[in-house]
Amino acid sequence: MPPQCLIPDRALSILAETQSSVPTQEIEDDHEAEVESLVSGIDLDDRMEQSASTGTHYLREASSVFKKQKLDQTVMSDNLKKASANVVVDNTLNEYRRLWDQFKSFCAELGFVDDAQVMDKYAQDIPEGLPSWIAVWIMNKADDLDIHTGKPKDPSVPRVKYATAQKMRAAISHKFGRDFGFGEQPWSQNAATGTFSGNPSLSVVVSQYMISLQRRKVRAGEEVTSARAITHETMRQLWEFNIKYSTDRRRTTSRKRKAEHPEDWAGYRVRQMLQLLYIVSMLCLLRFDEALRIMWTDITMFVNDDGIHCVRLDLPFRKTAQYGGIAPFPLYPNQEQPWLCPVRAFAKWWQLCGEMNIERTGYIFRKRVGRDGVSIKPSDRMSNDNFVQCFRNNLVDILIDPRPYGTHSFRRGGCQYLAMVKRWPIRDICTWGGWAENFDNPSTIFKYLMSWVDTPLLERKDYFNPKRATADTCHQCGRTCTCA
Repeated sequence: MPPQCLIPDRALSILAETQSSVPTQEIEDDHEAEVESLVSGIDLDDRMEQSASTGTHYLREASSVFKKQKLDQTVMSDNLKKASANVVVDNTLNEYRRLWDQFKSFCAELGFVDDAQVMDKYAQDIPEGLPSWIAVWIMNKADDLDIHTGKPKDPSVPRVKYATAQKMRAAISHKFGRDFGFGEQPWSQNAATGTFSGNPSLSVVVSQYMISLQRRKVRAGEEVTSARAITHETMRQLWEFNIKYSTDRRRTTSRKRKAEHPEDWAGYRVRQMLQLLYIVSMLCLLRFDEALRIMWTDITMFVNDDGIHCVRLDLPFRKTAQYGGIAPFPLYPNQEQPWLCPVRAFAKWWQLCGEMNIERTGYIFRKRVGRDGVSIKPSDRMSNDNFVQCFRNNLVDILIDPRPYGTHSFRRGGCQYLAMVKRWPIRDICTWGGWAENFDNPSTIFKYLMSWVDTPLLERKDYFNPKRATADTCHQCGRTCTCA
């Protein structure tokens, strides 16, 4: 296997520079976003095209009826692979294959490998320098800097946009995550054997370079898309739809009804569980995987000294605090905005769990069973991909295009809600969210507060308009003016 030193010196220098300029927090966020993309495995553009041609709802898929029959283990395994292959639509798969072939050709051209075809067997023996190869490949196509000279490319040399660079990385993520079976396993070295395994697209080297590329693309004037924040108004619409949904307790749905009523993808009880998940994620500024791992033992319901019923969330760990020491999240009722009331949402889910004879132990957010049930096993938590699909379906329910949104939308939306609606100081938001305690990375909080993809709260023509619409009435002081 050719050594890593075949990477051009200037390209190695550029990669080295990213290591000192990218904070750890941003690497973790980038890793999380790439995992989310890999887990969802859904190309909504293709679904939109399919729905336009067939007249069907682009996020609803009718499940086939399972019939009891005896199957040979080999046949069952082959059928499972075929079914799993359909997670990503054909157009996207073809694009991923094309990009993978381009990557193999690039590696052979630069001398990283003698034969490009040997890379199709990297599930067994992965070279140490593979993450750097990926970064240099993307650099060659998307960066303004030449990989050989380190100087700006001539204006005549085409560069792809950051969105295309993301797709190039997604092709590698898919190849190692799904085809080679590494899934979300991070890139790591076995201390005993010295071999490397995992998904190289999720390595620190690739994350650092992608963040650096994104920054330089933005400075150059390119608009780089990030997940749109969920607003408190969107939360209100979701709550109103879910709380008024039929309480019909039927467990199964016929194929005919599924075709005629695509909005019936989940029942009342599952929707109340999701609503609680939305509220907790937004108010506590949690990553979606942190929220999904909350257990009943992490929750304490109590009455404070003023006689107010409250809920306290004590997380045992977070991505930025793996060994505990996390400040609790005391949550109070919100009578004025019931769509953001955590106490009411917890009480509702507590009641529904009792009706379903589900013990209040183990994970709070359980694996779905049927149309409107959840697993009785305490260890069966809702999976990441199922949550993503439910969230997107729920947005479609209220006629909102789900494509700009991701699971990071709650963390961003909660930050903006606390800053612009609750008018919390930035220091309080940082302290509450549990990040940047030393305030040595102001870009972390800024990227949550500001993004061109977010829905504007005010039209530009109305900034100094003395007769512009007033704000919602403050229930503390009664003011409706827009000044703080």
